[in-house]
Amino acid sequence: MNNKGVTLIELIIVVAVIAILAMIAIPGYIGQQTRAARAEAFTNLESLRLLEEQFFAENGAYTAALGVCAADNNNVAAIQAQLPGFQPGTGLSYSYCIQQNIRLDGAAQIPCFRASAFGNTGTRVAGDIFRIDCNNNKNF
Repeated sequence: MNNKGVTLIELIIVVAVIAILAMIAIPGYIGQQTRAARAEAFTNLESLRLLEEQFFAENGAYTAALGVCAADNNNVAAIQAQLPGFQPGTGLSYSYCIQQNIRLDGAAQIPCFRASAFGNTGTRVAGDIFRIDCNNNKNF
């Protein structure tokens, strides 16, 4: 007899191979999405640092403290009122703020600023906190 169908054993082997490939690929994909979301914070914090330094060069002082430093606060409009060059885009995974006269290590330094990014709840980066200060010290 010449049967040209697929046997149950062959089908089970194919399903097992696909399952193994999925177990390898899915965590890598999720990790890549997290890294991409974190790149948003890194880029926007670098932009805030440069804009603060530009503001300082033009005005002899840094901006006032801008925004509430915590997750789930859309402070973009408050920051843009002082730093119109800050254009972070839409659908942000982070909330941004700027504090004055503080360094990354928590010590006071006048004048100085610290820009922070807080991962918003409901995103892959919830709980992340990244910061950069006037001395270009960063925790990322």
